[in-house]
Amino acid sequence: MNILIAPDSFKGSVSATEICNLFLSEIKGLNIDAVALADGGEGSLQAIKEVVDFRKITLRVSDPLFNNIESYYLLEESKQTAYIELALASGLTLLDEPDVMNSSTYGTGQLIADALQKGAKNIILFAGGSATNDAGTGIAAALGIRFYNRQGELVRPVAKNLTRILKIDRSRSLIEKYGAKLSVAVDVENPFYGKTGAAFTYAAQKGASNSQILFLDTALKHIAGIFYWKYQIDVQQIKGSGAAGGLAGGLAAMLNADIVPASDLIFKLTRLEEKIQKADIIVSGEGKIDKQTLNGKLLAKVSALVQKHNKKLWAICGYFDGNNELKQKLNIDKVFALAKAKEEIPEALSAAKEKMKNTINEIIIEFMKL
Repeated sequence: MNILIAPDSFKGSVSATEICNLFLSEIKGLNIDAVALADGGEGSLQAIKEVVDFRKITLRVSDPLFNNIESYYLLEESKQTAYIELALASGLTLLDEPDVMNSSTYGTGQLIADALQKGAKNIILFAGGSATNDAGTGIAAALGIRFYNRQGELVRPVAKNLTRILKIDRSRSLIEKYGAKLSVAVDVENPFYGKTGAAFTYAAQKGASNSQILFLDTALKHIAGIFYWKYQIDVQQIKGSGAAGGLAGGLAAMLNADIVPASDLIFKLTRLEEKIQKADIIVSGEGKIDKQTLNGKLLAKVSALVQKHNKKLWAICGYFDGNNELKQKLNIDKVFALAKAKEEIPEALSAAKEKMKNTINEIIIEFMKL
């Protein structure tokens, strides 16, 4: 029997790599392979470290509120490709107190600029986990693009200033100077603005009040209008343009970036489908499994590949908020949860690694019954 462990991270508790390592250390005497997965947010670089021949580049950049921090990216020199994780420079987890109105993706732009200077011609930007709603203006500013107000004054690239931008000058764009291609890898399909757009869907978790959410949505509509007037690109019509506070749409307009599904890219890099074909049972999962999992979450995409090759899928999660119908829709044969009831969730979060080990032992017992 061949077993493949292919989890996503349990956000805020256990990384996908840690889960894989725990399985490998606990399970003996079985044919087991493990691959850490990610959906474009935290852990994306960790997931591809084992499969990319890279050089780790560390440097000092700005965090979302312009504090100096150490960050890094991966440079695959043989393919002139840089892999950059927005969460490592402009991520919500970097802040004790989120401040979406004053936050910027500038630090992520500094990572990209460094990669360009080191010879990268292909930039893969994993865009999940942002603390920002600046429509990518921070990244663009770090890459040489300038924003001006009605009086011709430079505008600082933060969310609260989006409505002040009336002119964009990209004559000094580093992307154009170096002849590079930028791809934004996203895990959502939200439009740029509106009720399902970047501000209404995600700004609250980045610290925005109701009035600020309304302002940010208006600001995104404004900058979308500037993009259309300047570049004849309607970002609202681009699937996933609302990802990372409108970063995806903004970079599509200003830097001709492609928007691609992050999980598909990571599946390709990790050769996930090939590994699934060789396995009898695939153990995958994420922090919470509920009806939202069906909406293109990583586990649902793993499930589709498992079904394609007629294999068995076992799921491990922090908490399973579903029923047999949900299990059937996700093609899940067995579910193992760290928290068996909602009231156990806080304990499962605080003692995640211990709970994970216990759950892995439950899975081992089930393996032995086969």
